[in-house]
Amino acid sequence: MATYLRTWFFTLLILLTAAVALNYWVDPYGLYRPYREGDWKPYGAAQGELIKPYLVLKHSPRTLILGNSRAEVGFDPEDTAWPESAQPIYNLALPGTGIRVARRLFEHVLAAAHPPQTIVLGVDFMDFLVSPDVSKWEPEIIHRLLITPDGQINNKRWLQMMLDGATTLASLNAMLHSINTVRMHGKTEIAHLTATGFNPMHDYSRIARDEGYFNLFRQRDIENMRVYQKRPKNLFSRGTHTSPAFDDVTAILNAAHAHGIQVKVVIYPYHAHLLEIFRITNCWDIFEDWKRELTLQIANHSHDQVTLWDFSGYHRYAREIVPPVGDKQTVVPDYWEAGHFKKELGHQILSRLSGADEADFGVVLTPRNIDIHLLAIRQDSVKYKLERSAEISQLEELIQ
Repeated sequence: MATYLRTWFFTLLILLTAAVALNYWVDPYGLYRPYREGDWKPYGAAQGELIKPYLVLKHSPRTLILGNSRAEVGFDPEDTAWPESAQPIYNLALPGTGIRVARRLFEHVLAAAHPPQTIVLGVDFMDFLVSPDVSKWEPEIIHRLLITPDGQINNKRWLQMMLDGATTLASLNAMLHSINTVRMHGKTEIAHLTATGFNPMHDYSRIARDEGYFNLFRQRDIENMRVYQKRPKNLFSRGTHTSPAFDDVTAILNAAHAHGIQVKVVIYPYHAHLLEIFRITNCWDIFEDWKRELTLQIANHSHDQVTLWDFSGYHRYAREIVPPVGDKQTVVPDYWEAGHFKKELGHQILSRLSGADEADFGVVLTPRNIDIHLLAIRQDSVKYKLERSAEISQLEELIQ
């Protein structure tokens, strides 16, 4: 019996060692070994919350990108629009997260030895629509961070690191992901996360080719219509003129000021379909109020280190035409769908942030120009409705 148990024990030990060695060598999440030329990490794209808090510390970035999936797929740290002085750059944006996660990740990076010199912070209107009775919460990701929400050293981080190590090296899922990573080597139209945290959306290229951009836009339009119908039409906590989201913005700005960090706050370049959904779901007035409040808050905390850029509006990019149903040939140049812009449009944004001269795209918001700016967008929306009445009618049919 003892011999039998020893045989089983050593067999299991050998299998576990082999699995760990395979997962470390393949590194399906890009967590342990430097990327080699041509490396693809299809499972890294879905594991951002697990791997990015660790990877950003290895990069010690001079420029940090924060935000949600719009920033992750739109701002490429390797884009040529970045000045050389901005390098190295890391995209720490995480899909499906809001400004609270961005704040905690920023505090995590500040706790490291080398804080960044600049951050690009993407802000999303949806994240600021809250119930009047919204309560404060903390994301699960805080267990991986260097400090706790109250600013203390995270003495239990080692436990989360051990759990994450077991997940990425010794789990059955990790072994299956390693095998699939090897199997998919050389394929280009698959999900991927670059070494600098950018998601190039290669898998969407395949979907767009096989199904056409109409399907991509229509699916997201339906989802957005449902979401904005249900979201509270409110920006502030009851009895106050603030909310957890606005408090998080203030905390980011204050921490940046304390460390001498430049902040470039970016309102994303929503496609006109999404702007029309704001209007159809009765969110337009509060969308404008949100911009006013952001403008005022940043003006009060700027210390000449913060700039608020608005890239939303009915500009030529946002008005790009969605191909008709069945058209699998036409490519929408700058959007995957109404909510997510491509890195090509991200390049234009980064060029503006870096000082390139294209004055008709992107506006620096201040208390002096905000009302004039909002009026101009309203006027452009009227023109858009006249030009695209049939397209807007299709959107209005989606409302439930």
